[in-house]
Amino acid sequence: MYAPRRVVLVLVAAAALVFVFGASGSSRHHGNGEAIVRTGLAPSVPTDPAFHGIAAAGAPWVLGRSSVRLKASGELDIRIDGLILPALGTAGPVTTVSASLLCGADAQTGPAVTTGTFPLSQAGDARIEAKLNLPAACLAPIFVNHPNSGTTRYIAVPG
Repeated sequence: MYAPRRVVLVLVAAAALVFVFGASGSSRHHGNGEAIVRTGLAPSVPTDPAFHGIAAAGAPWVLGRSSVRLKASGELDIRIDGLILPALGTAGPVTTVSASLLCGADAQTGPAVTTGTFPLSQAGDARIEAKLNLPAACLAPIFVNHPNSGTTRYIAVPG
């Protein structure tokens, strides 16, 4: 059975994300070293859906490998390998990335928390290591990765 990319992205994001904070009600039920989010990323294409008012970037991206890990203590580790614009074969004008945690229904716009910016190489490699001040509860959490310190577009989402 074939499912359009948009449907697959929304279903994967919804299924993976309901689990994180909603199941426990609070991050205090987990040990500080235990990962409460562990996923990979998918590159965005312009026709991908918006999440919490944040739209996909205006050009298609491709991605080699990635991982996202968030601990109950708020420690975030995102590894990105090969996130590039295929038309250029490089990351092009994007030289930094940041990540935002989105919580709740999609009708709630804007992020719960956003990291600072981290370098993105022209080969599309980056590592985001940050300590987040997590909200007490985060129903249906999702991470989006932004280009060049902006928070109105994303270039990668869980997938």
